[in-house]
Amino acid sequence: MGEKLEVVKNRRTYTKRLADTTIKSVLSSDINSVAKQGVEATEEIERMLSDASRELSSKPLGLKKLGIDEIALIKGQGNYSPVLIYLETFKLITSAKGRTQAEIELVLNSWGSEVLE
Repeated sequence: MGEKLEVVKNRRTYTKRLADTTIKSVLSSDINSVAKQGVEATEEIERMLSDASRELSSKPLGLKKLGIDEIALIKGQGNYSPVLIYLETFKLITSAKGRTQAEIELVLNSWGSEVLE
């Protein structure tokens, strides 16, 4: 059994810092373009986004400016995933399961009135 490191999640081959950097790149580009840079494969980037979304799915207390954006697997191909980000820092808060208003409202309503007010 290998040594357990706090900076690497269980059963993952990347550090938290690499995931944070990769997610920032994806938010300003698309998954496929970032994967073509050769650091991580498309599937690994999708796993990073999923992990980050689960990690951050608690209520984002102190939220003042919320951004809603979409990330693309491949730009212009119509395969998008909505993400919610802190506009002050451009950090990922979470992603929604679908692109409809109802699916995004589910995420927002799950935070409760103390966040939304």
